Amino acid sequence: MKQKIFVFNILIFLLRCASTEYDNPSLAKGTAEWGPKEINETVNSMVNSLEKHFQNTQAKPYIEISKIQNKTTEHIDTNMISNKISTQLTKKKIVFVDRNQREDAMAEMKMGMRGMIKENTIIKPGEFLSPNYKLNGEIIDNVRYENGKKMQYITITLRLIRLETGAVEWQEEKEFLKVSEQPKFSW
Repeated sequence: MKQKIFVFNILIFLLRCASTEYDNPSLAKGTAEWGPKEINETVNSMVNSLEKHFQNTQAKPYIEISKIQNKTTEHIDTNMISNKISTQLTKKKIVFVDRNQREDAMAEMKMGMRGMIKENTIIKPGEFLSPNYKLNGEIIDNVRYENGKKMQYITITLRLIRLETGAVEWQEEKEFLKVSEQPKFSW
């Protein structure tokens, strides 16, 4: 009995002593689950393609981004993808419009109109930007099992829609085929 308690305490000690290491996410290797490799490759591919599209567009883009739909069999944080795409495009001087912030701005305008805010800091009416494009998309997968291997084909599709016409002006896909060994037995 004492030996079991001793082994148990050693295991607890070793688990508590475990350390965390940080690696460069851009060097991440693929795993059975969706991770940094897929996110980074998707973002880089989409941003490069969108940047080329906008170089050939005469109208200044004001983009509203919609939630990317996850239609796969696994959990994928699509907000992370959206945030990384908008961050990279913003660095390239492409403007995003966040309609969720308008209520706060309108409250500030009302206070300015009532004389409650210092004159040189008032938000003036008529300065809101209306998006002329909407960026949306989806992630879809197809899973099958062959010879003890899980094969997951994943497609990420993003599209840019001109709001005044409803026309899809740009669309891009990124594909992954993940092959992983299935355990011979499970609990």
